[in-house]
Amino acid sequence: MNRFKAIGSGFIGFGGIIASFSYFVIFSIPLTALGLAFAILGCVILIFPEYLVPHQVVKGMISGSITNIEAMLEEFSVNQRAIYLPSKDGKIYAFVPLLGNPSYPEIREIVYAPKRVISNVDGHAGLFIYPPGSDVVVLSGAVAGQEDKTEQIREGKVSLEDFLPQLENTISYCLVDFSEFASKIRVNFDKNKIFLGIKNVKIDVEAPRFTRVLGSPPASLAACCIAQVTRMPVRIIEEKKEGKWVRVVLDVGE
Repeated sequence: MNRFKAIGSGFIGFGGIIASFSYFVIFSIPLTALGLAFAILGCVILIFPEYLVPHQVVKGMISGSITNIEAMLEEFSVNQRAIYLPSKDGKIYAFVPLLGNPSYPEIREIVYAPKRVISNVDGHAGLFIYPPGSDVVVLSGAVAGQEDKTEQIREGKVSLEDFLPQLENTISYCLVDFSEFASKIRVNFDKNKIFLGIKNVKIDVEAPRFTRVLGSPPASLAACCIAQVTRMPVRIIEEKKEGKWVRVVLDVGE
């Protein structure tokens, strides 16, 4: 139990005892109100995380990481779209085929391949990259404690549409509330495709190669969220700007 939870629980317990004793034993309304105030304060403390990450820090972390990844992609002249994949350690990584091998290997082969910067996956040379959005999803705590439904999807018991409320909440929290990358998001499904609308993008990083391969920073972060929630591979197949909105189409599944 972290410090905030211990303090919050202590206030709730202390306030509950004071309020109960004052109301039922000594019949004191002022002391009852005081006890309730302590309990409410404890609840407020519990809803706050132990560490608050400022939006500026998140944007700075993302920008710095994008700059480094952009340089690496330029060095290898990479142009193919990345595949976002969940890992057992809770983070998201992306596999990017190198220019000489534009086709994609089997997803299962990618999952079990050694996670080196340059790796050969079933005869397909490619880069393994940890996108900056992976750390943002972890820091935000948006998917902490969520149930892994990968097996249910593969067995046909759960469809991607069943993830709609969870995905909307996770993507909205990461893009709008936690990182302040945008002011609003919309999520829709069509079979194995997700149609994402991002309004009023608030981060501008000059990284054309990164955008071509991994998507724009908001789209990349959204792809990380989707891969984390669904535990399925995700690929950005289209992204375009329409007025205040950025429309992103993502392919989900093997």
